[in-house]
Amino acid sequence: MTALPPHAFAPTEGAMGHHVMAAMSHFGNSRLSDREAAVARLILQGHSSKVIARMLGNSPETVKVYRKRIHTKLGLASSAELFSLFLAALCAAPEGTADDPLIHLS
Repeated sequence: MTALPPHAFAPTEGAMGHHVMAAMSHFGNSRLSDREAAVARLILQGHSSKVIARMLGNSPETVKVYRKRIHTKLGLASSAELFSLFLAALCAAPEGTADDPLIHLS
């Protein structure tokens, strides 16, 4: 089985695709440090700690520390919950907003 390239998962066509990509690019900015937000976005894109470490020039252990901080700050227990939180925030955020979608959750 051939793996799909990363861009195959990035919806960029149409208004919904732009809404998703804008939300992804700002997700976590209001509650996480810049590095934590970057790690959260890479997790949401499906990257493992090992791959994230390579992409950011960190060790996998450092990425695990970031994961733990993300979970603590957002009150999550898993990456699956992070994905659910992103979807909830995406649905709550008005289309065309340039803010962190988390600020639109009550």
